[in-house]
Amino acid sequence: MKCVHLDFHTSPDIEGIGSQFNKEEFANTLKEAHVDLITVFAKCHHGYCYYPTKVDKMHPHLKFNLLKEQIEACHSVGIKAPIYITMGWSKRDADEHPEWHHKDFWTKEPIYFGSKPNDNLDEPIYDCTWTTLCPVGDYKNQLVAITKEICEMFDVSDGVFYDICFVRDACVCDSCVKGMKEMGLNPEKYEDAQAYYRIKRLELMKELNELVRSYSKDAPVFYNGGADMNRPEYHPLQDHYELEDLPTAWGGYDPMPIRAKSFEKYGKLFLGMTGKFHHAWGEFGGFKNKDALKYELADMVSLGASMSVGDHLHPNGKIDKSTYNIIGHAFRYVDSISEYAENTSAYTDLAIWISHNSASDLGCSKLLQIMHLEYDVITDGQSLSKYQCVILPDKVKLTQQDKKDLFAYTQNGGKIICSYESVFDELGITKLEKSSADRDYIRCEIDEVVTPFLSYSSAYKVKCDGEVLARVYEPYFNRTRRHFCGHKNTPFKDNCEDYPALVRKGNVLYFAHPIFEAYDASGNYILQKYLIKAIESIYDKQLKVENFYSCGRVRLRKSNDKNFYALHILYAPPVNRGNVCLLEDFPLVNNIKVTIRLDNKIKSIRSAPDGEQIAFTQIGNEVSFTVDNLRLHKLIVIEY
Repeated sequence: MKCVHLDFHTSPDIEGIGSQFNKEEFANTLKEAHVDLITVFAKCHHGYCYYPTKVDKMHPHLKFNLLKEQIEACHSVGIKAPIYITMGWSKRDADEHPEWHHKDFWTKEPIYFGSKPNDNLDEPIYDCTWTTLCPVGDYKNQLVAITKEICEMFDVSDGVFYDICFVRDACVCDSCVKGMKEMGLNPEKYEDAQAYYRIKRLELMKELNELVRSYSKDAPVFYNGGADMNRPEYHPLQDHYELEDLPTAWGGYDPMPIRAKSFEKYGKLFLGMTGKFHHAWGEFGGFKNKDALKYELADMVSLGASMSVGDHLHPNGKIDKSTYNIIGHAFRYVDSISEYAENTSAYTDLAIWISHNSASDLGCSKLLQIMHLEYDVITDGQSLSKYQCVILPDKVKLTQQDKKDLFAYTQNGGKIICSYESVFDELGITKLEKSSADRDYIRCEIDEVVTPFLSYSSAYKVKCDGEVLARVYEPYFNRTRRHFCGHKNTPFKDNCEDYPALVRKGNVLYFAHPIFEAYDASGNYILQKYLIKAIESIYDKQLKVENFYSCGRVRLRKSNDKNFYALHILYAPPVNRGNVCLLEDFPLVNNIKVTIRLDNKIKSIRSAPDGEQIAFTQIGNEVSFTVDNLRLHKLIVIEY
């Protein structure tokens, strides 16, 4: 599904709202850009509605029912139009109802996104500047009232999108404090405030879901912010997931893959969400390179995701043709390969057992992408039988049942790669204590480097009678004001310690450091080579790629109902310009060597959509071929 998220956060100080909206032009522009769905606004962050309302306040300079006209325009050309309602940010409500402010547990002050309000009203402000509201008490009642009114006035069968739904994880506004006391919880105890926050958000989600579905029983409802892979408590009450990720401004092109894989396992529709902007949301006059957007959407396709592209309508309501020329360029390409993108699943025998420590999980994902390895994301309770190897990065919290399952998995031939806190005694490796060193060193021959190299962390001391593959060297002392040496970290002592940095015990490989977190933070080349060498020593790659660049991306998927595999190969080197991460160059790449272990007798291999045949050899279950003429994205269809 190819979607657009059409922001319309519009100041009450601007006149002529929607004055240039043209129903036919709006509909035709979207249709020509191959849009399937566009989210349109009922209420924005400024706190105003875009339809005649009896329970809230319509924008003071809007003279007609803009929401109705937009929905009718979309439906006239077969485009869906779910309705947007702001939840966490509403400036007018925040100004008129300070008792609705979400208050930080620690400071007891309102939570401001961006600059804190002050009396200097002429002070310049930049980017997002909102006061967060807490959807408990009277403000919750207001959200229910506006939802009910919208359901009565409009057809909500295309869905409802609530925004800014989960800010922080606790609140001590008057309504929350009163509610906690009534429930027997202590508002001065952080764990109790967290528990109450979760209870009230889940209650609100259930109530709004039931309300919307009392008018349209199959209407999809989404709560933005609830597609956080580290907040699984909010996942079950979502009908689908929209993974908001603006790679130009929000951390580059690495976070999306592990997020997508975390949500693919639910079996529901999930969308990657990017923007047409050069930077981030609401950047009027900012345009992304059209091929960069094409790359981003091809990347989503390679992850099994549908897609949503963010736009922001001008206050005058006129749809921007330049924007939809760019979006249309990318959407048309997606349509050309959709036959081999829909109803597929990642094909892999490697998995990351998610730790919910963002840096560790992301560091692991980054490394596997550099190694051009496809992987699944798993959590407790999932079957391990399909995997040759499972990685437990740094800080996985395991139940006793998890430990039993993992131990049995190793006894049946499964390989485990674990690090730092994620090991347990049954695997034959015992954690003793954390090293007192602030940063230590690892000695393991990596190419020409035989000197101990910096770990950017410190290790657990462990006991194990397995094969030691790397040793720890500690610094002379920790760097403090009393003891320091030079500009940075203290040098290593000449002799190694009596505990290992890396050890293998049977089918288990253990890193004593929080190695994936350290890699995420440092991006260190030698650390990367160390990780790759270790992983390759225990994991027999199902997918091997040679003669390809580290920032290339390779993903293999299998059709769930047809006889083909889809191999996605992407290449575009990101560059930092100003305050953004950009894709600007899309060089031609040739002679990429691919070998895949497959269980089927392969009939043909060709590229899509052009249908060019690719020569291949198959010896046993290994299929080998060469990919040429890659520019930006290549989809290889492997039929059996």
